Amino acid sequence: MSALRKHWEIRSPAPEAFISATGLSPLLANLLYHRDQRDPAAVAAFLAADARPTLHDPLLLRGMAAACERISRAIANAEPMAVYGDFDVDGVTAVTLLVQALSAMGATIRPYIPHRTREGYGLNRAAVSHLAEEGVRLLLTVDCGISNVEEVAEAQRLGLDVIVTDHHHPPATLPPALAIINPKQPECPYPFKDLVGVGIAYKLVQALVRRGHSLGGLRGRDLLDVVALGTVADMGPLRDENRVLVRLGLNALNTTQRPGIQALVRVAGLQLGRVTASDIGYMLGPRLNAAGRLDDAVRAYHLLLAPTLAEANTLADELNTANRERQALTKQVQESARELAAATGRDQQRIVVLADESFPAGVVGLVAGKLAEEWGRPVLLLERGPTQSRGSARSVPGFSLIEALTSCHELFVRFGGHAAAAGFTIENSKIPDLETRLLTLAAHQLSAEGVQPTLTIDATVPLDVLNWELLSELEQLEPFGQANPTPTLMSSGVTVVDARPLGAQGHHLRMVLRQASGQTVEAIAFRMGHLADALRRHPQIDVAYHLEVNEWNNERRLQLNVRDFRRAQPAGEG
Repeated sequence: MSALRKHWEIRSPAPEAFISATGLSPLLANLLYHRDQRDPAAVAAFLAADARPTLHDPLLLRGMAAACERISRAIANAEPMAVYGDFDVDGVTAVTLLVQALSAMGATIRPYIPHRTREGYGLNRAAVSHLAEEGVRLLLTVDCGISNVEEVAEAQRLGLDVIVTDHHHPPATLPPALAIINPKQPECPYPFKDLVGVGIAYKLVQALVRRGHSLGGLRGRDLLDVVALGTVADMGPLRDENRVLVRLGLNALNTTQRPGIQALVRVAGLQLGRVTASDIGYMLGPRLNAAGRLDDAVRAYHLLLAPTLAEANTLADELNTANRERQALTKQVQESARELAAATGRDQQRIVVLADESFPAGVVGLVAGKLAEEWGRPVLLLERGPTQSRGSARSVPGFSLIEALTSCHELFVRFGGHAAAAGFTIENSKIPDLETRLLTLAAHQLSAEGVQPTLTIDATVPLDVLNWELLSELEQLEPFGQANPTPTLMSSGVTVVDARPLGAQGHHLRMVLRQASGQTVEAIAFRMGHLADALRRHPQIDVAYHLEVNEWNNERRLQLNVRDFRRAQPAGEG
């Protein structure tokens, strides 16, 4: 299956009455309208991202009062506690935050992050038993636990009280924990449902502070750097409270005194003071994730709490090396998956299920995501074991993975996730049945057009309006990320003045573009170097792009980061 040509969906303009009511430029008003900010008060709050009206009362979270009471008692009685988290960035940052904050409150607390290969996702009985033997009496989960009914029951049998904090979709039967904090659980009145694991951990700390616990020398903002890391890396939608937390968190991160983040920024080739949400998503998050994907996520935890810059630099260098290994492995598995799909005929199906012994569980989620984007359809990739397989799934708009997996829940050993991404363990003998049932669902929910990748274009503008003032206007919408994507603009009838491959192997494309007015602008198109010759033959194009800054040798210039282009089409054609 080759990459499909993208369908360009150009958004219609916002109503004139809305544009007039905002008092903003038509472009900015259009962008806000299509981000569901459709009344003047919502627009003002979105642009200000003011913490006071949009950081909600943590005690509105169901289970929060009971959790705070039990944690307070544990602190007062010096009871040993453990924080059990997932091995991804969200889980690691949540563990980091709670260990740091609760230790400052006087708690006796230790971290536990399971090994991806040896233990798998979520609570496991062996870990629970080990913690009980070590004398732990209060177990807090972060970014996991909502589906671990049997494991929580076992913890209780062993004398542990369990507080589950999680953000994943709750199953029909909830675990018998002392308290469950998950805004998605039934009857939870919390107004914002899309906090990620580290965001919920931060709300727990907020609630404990309200109950009179002191953070000692810590300040709340000292924890927000890891909140930003986890929220962006876990693709939490950047609206409402997430937007505020990430905006405040980016400020904290860019002035952080945390040696681990300083070292991480260094190895990523970034500069403190200029780190963006996009940098977290593409540069910092993958390096932290590399620890858990290829080895042990505890290394990422130790980096974030490293006491000295020397120790942090050593750990950051190790993670940087692991990330390069992860990139190479991801590329290898992606190619193998393409070949398997073609050989088995699954490249013609509306949902793709691929299982193989050579697909490492640590990268199947990454590869499934890349293939889902490339093919425009849901992809499930599994590492086949002797009797069971562990898989990750990534979806496309219009097909909810968690609903699909829930509809055949009896097939799984365990599963969890949300609409766009999920993970699961399944007996090998049940994989064919899973594929059959998912294909039936996809036949009803995904049309042939629905599996074509779509590029959503926010606005059409001529090249001659691209200037620093326009960039500043777009930057008012930051931070960009899930549910608040970087604006995609389009310029039509553009002439390619120059096109040449870029990079050691010519994988990328450098262009100079000009419109009829004579305005020229430089553009970069990643992974499109092979199209240079075609552009020389057919230089009239429509181009879709993000407007950004290219900084080189202390010089700042505007450039287009090209998302796609096509032969120029007559005005009015989509």
